[in-house]
Amino acid sequence: MNKIKNFLHGISEKMKDGKRKLSGHSRNWYFLAGLILVVLVAGLAVILNVENGYRVLESFEKSDTSGTQYLTFGSRMLKYSADGVSCVDGKGQTIWNCTFSMQSPIADICENSAVVADQQGTSVYIFDENGQKGQFETLLPIEKVKVARQGVVAAVLTEEEVTWINFYDTTGGEIAKMRTTVKESGYPMDIALSPDGMKIMVSFLWPDQDGLKTRVAFYNFDSIGQTEENNQVNLLTYDGVVAPSVYFVDEQRAVILRNNGFSVCRGTEIPEEKVSVDFEDEILTCFHEEGKIGFIFKSDKADYKYQLKVYNLNGRCTMTKYLNMDYRNAKMMEGNILLINANGFQVYSSRGRKRVAITYQKAVADVTGDPGLGHYMVLRPGHPDLIRV
Repeated sequence: MNKIKNFLHGISEKMKDGKRKLSGHSRNWYFLAGLILVVLVAGLAVILNVENGYRVLESFEKSDTSGTQYLTFGSRMLKYSADGVSCVDGKGQTIWNCTFSMQSPIADICENSAVVADQQGTSVYIFDENGQKGQFETLLPIEKVKVARQGVVAAVLTEEEVTWINFYDTTGGEIAKMRTTVKESGYPMDIALSPDGMKIMVSFLWPDQDGLKTRVAFYNFDSIGQTEENNQVNLLTYDGVVAPSVYFVDEQRAVILRNNGFSVCRGTEIPEEKVSVDFEDEILTCFHEEGKIGFIFKSDKADYKYQLKVYNLNGRCTMTKYLNMDYRNAKMMEGNILLINANGFQVYSSRGRKRVAITYQKAVADVTGDPGLGHYMVLRPGHPDLIRV
């Protein structure tokens, strides 16, 4: 870096000497030297940024309100807040937007369909890649929502001691509804909707005299479920276990994330447990993408703080990595693992190789983007930056 500064200083001194004896020839040299100086200064600015591991391609000042969140939406991103929702491309340009007023917006995405709803409110908005596809109001407060690829929505609604799990089309028409109570079924911890919209999975936390249990119920709205009470085709029970999260990978595979491990269920019509993996160590963080599930534990090695493990849906551990980075959030994107804290982020490949390590110039709230292109949207409070690494 000092060599560059000395070189620039030398050019500047030569330009000063040239001013004292200007001729037609020296004027041309003066102009050329000035042009070189401008190019080198611009190049120096790029070098300074690249040495920090990234380049800021664009900064969107004051474009976000407090509480704005981003979700990957196909090749784009869905940006939503209490004031509305918009779809932005990889350069941060708005493709479409929709304004509304919500107290606590929640969202879900399935392929090219998205739903945004007001938690503890009654508003539901459905979108596809071209914009708003539907909107309706529920009769009871919303607890959770999920969307399928064609835009149908499953919602958990609360009514004192009764919980309703309702199934809606894009206009708000009820396709089906199920009534549950804590006494009969338990408290619904999480809900999942299959991509084709034909199956619902619900994790119920059920207290009884012997302690807590988790019941995971599967409901089928195709012909096979029509003959069953409440369309329920299977029920799995886990004693002394909490299952705070469930999700469908596709129409044939579903995952139950437990506080002591995970289970994989398979079946086109009646999902049944095929894989069960239990851990002795406490799970600190869990995240997933398609056919991979990541877990972070406390390290069993004195030189490291954390141990990261990634499993496939056959229950096999495909990667183990020891870490020292104190993270606030962990996620998977395009097969890569992102660890994020207020000071920056790190990216690891599916084999555990560190691909990116960024110490950011300002406080970081979250990171999203396209690791394949090396583009990331660094979310700062009210000020997202599009960067390239």
